[in-house]
Amino acid sequence: MRSRFRGLAAGMVLLAAMAAHAQDEPSTPARPRQRPAPTRPSAPPEQVAEDRAFLRQLADAQRSLGEQIQQLKDAVEALQGEIAAQKDKEDGTEQEVKALRDEVKGLYVESSTVREHIDALKDDIGDVDSNVSAFRSYSGFFIAVMILLLAVIFVLTIRR
Repeated sequence: MRSRFRGLAAGMVLLAAMAAHAQDEPSTPARPRQRPAPTRPSAPPEQVAEDRAFLRQLADAQRSLGEQIQQLKDAVEALQGEIAAQKDKEDGTEQEVKALRDEVKGLYVESSTVREHIDALKDDIGDVDSNVSAFRSYSGFFIAVMILLLAVIFVLTIRR
């Protein structure tokens, strides 16, 4: 923060010095003047050298501040790009999560349906088992009756 304020102050001083310097330089008018310009007392050469050195320092400071500002702008743009990339990734992940949730819901419904079918098959298998048991009973009874009839026929044939 302090470096920003220093840079801002240096820039303001530079602008003020440039404005003062621009007023010191004679401008070339489009028409010649009628009155001669009042002469100003000239500053001592040491003062002029100091002023120029100070102005050079301010110009260097302004250049360095401009470079720093450009670096900060580049860093901010890079951060904005990273933020956008992360947001895109997050959106993609959210879409994947939603798709997976929908798939899980579908699998749950499907597994519930399969479970109901298995329960129905258990009932059908129980019915078939009872039918097979009844069939065995009837077939066993039928075979026993046939054997008995054969025995009766055999006994009747031997008696004659």
